[in-house]
Amino acid sequence: MTCDECGAPLAAPAKYCSGACRQRAYRRRAREASPRSPRLDTFVGRHAELADLTRLLARHRIVTVVGPPGVGKSRLVQEAVAHRRHPAPLVLDGCEHALDDFAELVQRHPARRVVATSHRALDVPGEQVYRLEPLQPHEATRLFCDRATAVDSEFDGDPDLLDVVCERLDRLPLALELAARLVRVLTAEEIAARLGTRFAVLTGGPRDAPAHHRSLHAAIDRGYVLLTEVERAALRAFSLLPGGIGEEVADALVPHGWEIAKSLNARSFLESGERFTMLESVRLFAFDALLQHDSIAVRDRLLDVLAALPEPLRAVEAGNIRYAAKLMPDDERLVAAHDEGGEAEEIALGPLSWREERLLKIAAMVAEGLTNRQIADGLHVSLRTVEADVRDLKTVLGVRSRAQIAAWATRA
Repeated sequence: MTCDECGAPLAAPAKYCSGACRQRAYRRRAREASPRSPRLDTFVGRHAELADLTRLLARHRIVTVVGPPGVGKSRLVQEAVAHRRHPAPLVLDGCEHALDDFAELVQRHPARRVVATSHRALDVPGEQVYRLEPLQPHEATRLFCDRATAVDSEFDGDPDLLDVVCERLDRLPLALELAARLVRVLTAEEIAARLGTRFAVLTGGPRDAPAHHRSLHAAIDRGYVLLTEVERAALRAFSLLPGGIGEEVADALVPHGWEIAKSLNARSFLESGERFTMLESVRLFAFDALLQHDSIAVRDRLLDVLAALPEPLRAVEAGNIRYAAKLMPDDERLVAAHDEGGEAEEIALGPLSWREERLLKIAAMVAEGLTNRQIADGLHVSLRTVEADVRDLKTVLGVRSRAQIAAWATRA
């Protein structure tokens, strides 16, 4: 009889000659239980994050990776488990949809090592929370180029333009991968031009991927529907504050606004800092939702809040005041702030008022040649709503046809 691991002769009936051989065999079987790479595509960047997560998994029984939608939580965990040095942990992916059930499962099996992904922590004893941030700028560009050349081997985008695209997409891996797949039919310049209506075009994920990995809108909506109505209303209101969300304005704009903002931060819908901020994709999602709900009431409340700010706070909120002045150019209370700001020109909303911003989006989509049904699907509204909006556009612009709408949008 010989040892199953090293082949040394055995003095007694057994599989291994020593505890060391037994451990080596155990580790070898664990490595061979699954392939080294969980995906066919390449894993770009994230070397520091992968090392961090690997160390946490070696030291702690429960590790939860949290972060905003589309930031790559699932993929990072896949890579960490595939390259493990110890037996594979129990992987709980997307725990935000059944947080209590997953927390109970973890506590019911105290001997199991667990790695979870979620928009928020499980809040169980012994849990280590690892917050995953968007890619570094150079990693974002590498990922976009890697995925673009995978579908078009001759892709060669302008580096400066690609930097802009990556920043506009918040350096979120999901958004970058969906945008890169568009190089089959669009140039980098055309992709950049469509980022204002990103939810209509970033929908082409792989067929075998879950729904929330095939569409940027679906990824954000997956967490949005889990918020309470109070949290959703606050998120929609906060979309009007691209200059950052401070405690005073948050509380004035929304009852208990600052406490809700902290809750939204814990749920990965607001980013941490001196002031809470939103990723642009999240803000555009929330702004679209605002247009379909209580936009006029929130607009009026925002005007009251900004107009009543004392002088020290007006300087802190200058960015939000300039944005509001551009959105609502007819309100005399903000005209002075708009004129003095000097940066309002960076917000290009066209000649229509803030109340009609959705019409601007529809005009741009008409110019792209999309049908009313395609526009409705892209904006996640009913066909009847789009038909009414197209009629309103014709009235506002004084035109009679979709071709004239397209011509106006192209000039604008």
